[in-house]
Amino acid sequence: MGRNRLIPMSPLWVWAAGIGFVVFLVIQVFPIFWGSDAGEGRAISREEAERAARSVAETRFGISGDQIGSGIEITHMSNSGAVGYFSKTELLERYKQTWSQHHPTDVYRADLLLGGDSGTLTLYLQMETGKLVGWQDDRRIARPDTGGKQANAGGENSKQEAERALSYAAVWGERAEDWEWDGKPSGTDGTMTFLFRHGDLEEARLALKVRVPAGYNPLSSAPPPWKNGLVSYEIRVPESFAAYLTDQKRLAGMLNAFGFVIPQLTLLILAIVYSVSHREYTSFRRGIGLSFVFLVLYSAFYLNMIPGFRAGLLDEGLSGDSDSVTSILAVNFVILAGMAMFTYFAAVGGDGLWRSMGKPLWPSWREAGFGEAVLGGMKTGYPLALLLLGVQSVILVGLEQGIGMFQSSDASQSAYNMTLPWLLLLLAWCAGISEELQSRLFGIGLFRSWLVGGAARLLGRKPSRRAESALTVLAMIPPGLFWAFGHVGYAVYPAYSRLIELVIMALLFGWFLLRFGLIAVLFAHIVLDSVLMSVQILSDGLPGHWAAGLLGLVLPATVAYALRWAHGLWGGGRRMVHPPK
Repeated sequence: MGRNRLIPMSPLWVWAAGIGFVVFLVIQVFPIFWGSDAGEGRAISREEAERAARSVAETRFGISGDQIGSGIEITHMSNSGAVGYFSKTELLERYKQTWSQHHPTDVYRADLLLGGDSGTLTLYLQMETGKLVGWQDDRRIARPDTGGKQANAGGENSKQEAERALSYAAVWGERAEDWEWDGKPSGTDGTMTFLFRHGDLEEARLALKVRVPAGYNPLSSAPPPWKNGLVSYEIRVPESFAAYLTDQKRLAGMLNAFGFVIPQLTLLILAIVYSVSHREYTSFRRGIGLSFVFLVLYSAFYLNMIPGFRAGLLDEGLSGDSDSVTSILAVNFVILAGMAMFTYFAAVGGDGLWRSMGKPLWPSWREAGFGEAVLGGMKTGYPLALLLLGVQSVILVGLEQGIGMFQSSDASQSAYNMTLPWLLLLLAWCAGISEELQSRLFGIGLFRSWLVGGAARLLGRKPSRRAESALTVLAMIPPGLFWAFGHVGYAVYPAYSRLIELVIMALLFGWFLLRFGLIAVLFAHIVLDSVLMSVQILSDGLPGHWAAGLLGLVLPATVAYALRWAHGLWGGGRRMVHPPK
């Protein structure tokens, strides 16, 4: 790297990486695979869920395969409020031992699109067994039969209606003796509510919803009618906790908008400006390959997440039909185009900034040593990733103990809502490429040039080495904050938890950038995310998960060796002329 040679990794770093990896295993991995729930069954695949839905439709509802029009839409749905409440109050184990098998927080939702009918039959399936745990049919037909009595009348009529609804629920597998009527008459749609008799989990309550369709006769031995019926359940969390989650989501949205979206748009403009103004130090060919890879991989990831987009819409109470999903997909592709543009100009402008400051951090393809630099960066990136995993684990424990951080669930980001779950690994590469070019290479370079240049103008001379180092560290904070604000929308609470975590991680990434160069930091980020995603894939237990997990671990090294080989065949051989100090 010429006059500004990057410092090689010493054995001490390798030892630190080993310690970090052990800490990561103890804190994040062992509790998943060797914890109290390690022996539980794993979720069935989406294909298995579709087969289970077809079987249930035929055996329980009398619906043959040829009656299902355009097919079955399988979507993983999660009660994020209940998951968050059980996580915060440390009730997950009690929940798993009591309610989870018959009334799970997470289900496969199977929407049967019945040909020639105006409605859709929705089945809710237990994710480990495919067993039916709830269903509803919302086609607009005759008002539910109430035995000739007014559905929403009070007194004895409502009591009889409740008894009738419980008998209907029993036909579908619910134990009538487990439920008691909540005393309220049915709503305008004829739905009645029952509460679980055998205790709550702290302030969480289990409720059963039943809507009896027209024509139901408790004394008949014929299969029960189901059109416009409903037998389902809900886990109710305290109103105060639900309000807290709503406020936190609103706060996260504001933080994301003002702390990430607006700064990103501003930085995009600045990246274009600095790419043009520093073109004598760099080339507009810089970053084309990485930006293209980012665009292609993220496009594939979005297409793979179509069930996830549907889950997000359904969770908001909106329609999950194909038109709505297509609209969401189109908006995301427009945003993706802007992200790819920013990634490209961040590469050009960031490279120009650092070279103008006499600190080239990124060799070009045309340099003779590019292939070896990639290989060396990979070999440095793996230990750095293991070290960062350990640091992150310690930070998470500190946040849990210090501010009561807890996690909920977000089905829109679930691997169960991916057409091919192993493509989750693409996100590691997308995040590593875009975030290191945008936040680290360009972001730190921009603020460092402002701070160091401003200090030089103020002092009338170049700042001392110590002052320059302090200003460089200070320059890492703004882009680190912007990066952290972009992650507050995850289901982690309080919403500011990730700000603390990622600002600390941003400082470490920035330090590694200056010490080991951009390629090492790229690989460190990609490997870190790949390991975390491989653990997620392995813990989900979907088909092929071991192969996918292994792929996530070895793919960065494979790509590095492939790039070195390709550069040896087609790379340039000129020596880069470094700019003057």
